[in-house]
Amino acid sequence: MKRILPFFLLAMVLWLAQGCAPATQIYSEPEPGVNLYKYSTFKWLDNPTIARGNSGPEWLNKATEDDIRGAVEQQLRRYGINLCEDNPDLMLHYHVVIKNEVFYIRDWWCDEESWRKYGHCNRVKPVQYREGTLIIDMIDAKTGDQVWRGVATGALENMTPEEAEVRIYRAVRMIFEKFPQTTIPGA
Repeated sequence: MKRILPFFLLAMVLWLAQGCAPATQIYSEPEPGVNLYKYSTFKWLDNPTIARGNSGPEWLNKATEDDIRGAVEQQLRRYGINLCEDNPDLMLHYHVVIKNEVFYIRDWWCDEESWRKYGHCNRVKPVQYREGTLIIDMIDAKTGDQVWRGVATGALENMTPEEAEVRIYRAVRMIFEKFPQTTIPGA
């Protein structure tokens, strides 16, 4: 029993940590040779309206658009890049992709016959989930060239609008933590 207790406690801690912090993969890529410090203003490109599909209604509303834009604007201010409707240095665009995925986990339960025959369980169990990806692109307003892309991908569970807002702000913050420029002190 004493040998099992540490493994049980470790498993419990890992399970609790997983439940509190959904896995998010972050990607940030500046265009090679581009000096991002030369940009100080931006304007949003209009996102085309898309029909409801696999994206789900929670991602196709004004509140979510406002959350994404507000989170990005908040992060950009930290770098001294501000919203400007007239003659901006950068054009910003974002899009959200939501798709159904399958994750396979080991099924540790098995019947007595399988255990006797193989000595362990070899079954895997498919678990379906929805994966959401937020992509933010920065485009040089003068040349039309993409100068930076940030991406956050994570599993989506059934969320209230408040939980979705928190996840959006967290994902945008994590994207900009990998932004290749330093923040302005006090911003």
